[in-house]
Amino acid sequence: MRRVAMVLLAGVAGFLVVTSPATWSMIHPTRDQADAGPADLENGRTIFLASDCATCHATPGQPDQTRLGGGRVLDTDFGRFHMPNISPDPVDGIGNWTLAQFTRAVREGVGPDGILPDGQNLYPSFPYTSYQRLDANDLRDMYAYIMSLEPVAGQVPEHELTFPYNIRRGIGLWRLAFLDGQPLPSADEDSADPHQALLARGRYLVEGAGHCAECHSPRSFMGNVIADSRYGGGPTPDGHGHFPNISPDETGIGFWSVNAIANYLETGISPIGKKAGGDMEEVILNTAQLSREDRLAMAMYLKSVPAVDAPGPGRPEPNRTPTVVMLERPAGQAPVLPTSPVAVLAEAADVHVVTTKPLFLDPARVGTEGAEDGKLLGGARLEVLAREGDRMQVRLDGWQAVGAEQVVYAERGQRILLAVLGDAAMAAVSRKAPEEDPGTGQPWARASLTAWVDGQGLHADLPALWGYAGDLFNSSCATCHSLPHTDRYLANQWIGNLNAMKRFTSLNDEQYRLLLAYLQNHSRDVGPLAEAE
Repeated sequence: MRRVAMVLLAGVAGFLVVTSPATWSMIHPTRDQADAGPADLENGRTIFLASDCATCHATPGQPDQTRLGGGRVLDTDFGRFHMPNISPDPVDGIGNWTLAQFTRAVREGVGPDGILPDGQNLYPSFPYTSYQRLDANDLRDMYAYIMSLEPVAGQVPEHELTFPYNIRRGIGLWRLAFLDGQPLPSADEDSADPHQALLARGRYLVEGAGHCAECHSPRSFMGNVIADSRYGGGPTPDGHGHFPNISPDETGIGFWSVNAIANYLETGISPIGKKAGGDMEEVILNTAQLSREDRLAMAMYLKSVPAVDAPGPGRPEPNRTPTVVMLERPAGQAPVLPTSPVAVLAEAADVHVVTTKPLFLDPARVGTEGAEDGKLLGGARLEVLAREGDRMQVRLDGWQAVGAEQVVYAERGQRILLAVLGDAAMAAVSRKAPEEDPGTGQPWARASLTAWVDGQGLHADLPALWGYAGDLFNSSCATCHSLPHTDRYLANQWIGNLNAMKRFTSLNDEQYRLLLAYLQNHSRDVGPLAEAE
């Protein structure tokens, strides 16, 4: 149950009108009711998988995807959304919800909690704009399936949203504008044409349960999916990534066959041999458990939606003429990497290396070609100790493997290069007693070096520098890949993975070095995930 629909209207309508959650139900009454028969748990599991519920609501770090304790955090421009506990726990989950309350939450975006008796507006990070298409029988079956799972105790924190997006009442008007309450038929059982019946099933799974358009479409300033660009791809919630175009256009998946799409939904491997990563990797874990017929139905429907001409980031429009068209950036032209202005660097206590730069032990030799005592590499953090005009005295802190003192690394046991040193610089390094790395048994020592550098190729804002590197990752790799999360790999694994793909990109050496530093510093055993553990 996924992804953020932008909620800008919450900040506008919240001041203009106080909209009751009950208002939508009065204007758009639910049209269908579940049959009186018993719930079908197997069908409920199918809808649960197709709806990708576990991706957001499974307890992080828990291999059992049926333990729905919530807790995943979604960072967006509006703040942090904490995915709720939807396990059958009667206190912390939805164990006390009735089928009617569950149906209303899923299809209308109104939960039973709240101060007022008519319920609480739910943020459209919960994609009820798609789930409104689910029919009542499937919702009954999914409700029964979820209630059959193991309860998970544990409360999830409230969303941490900035003002005015933390005003839930404004969501009511957004719901009035963008929900119509019209479910889709789950299959065309009346059609004698098996192709049409399968196409109807695909439409139901893609537009409803699968909510594919919620990620793979751009949105207007109001937060709604732009109709004529549906499935044309769009930015990720944090603004640093891009969900690819999955319409049957040349700039999307037009060259994929129906069978190739169905196979991708099972294996996560594209027709050109690239494996799904990031959010799509998690989606594949669910679609792989659907029946072959359902995956084929989804593939057939995706091939039938309107094609959207929308190249991904960094990709040019296809050349559909007989004329040879040259790209705007000629080969060999160096891109401009982001650096901080001189005035900002003059006040910074810490600076970060953007481009490979020489270091000097003697300040009088700064800038003298061939006189450097070593090199600092992209991503290295330097503490500023003193300034003399454009020159800075800095301290580099890191680790050295015993016996390999010519290199300084960011972490013990991790091949995250910060600097390469000459003989004089190696002798000037201050080292502490060696420590054994528990993973390899190799001795490492904390190391510090004081040196001088010029003020070129430096950045004082590390988040901004990582933002640039994250955009590089997206624009360079998303052309062929569904991007993996940076924490999918260990820091040392990223070296080989990125090096193997370098020849398929237009990255120069400085961009490559900075991108590698970004990926390693956000890896599974070094980045935020490792810190949380």
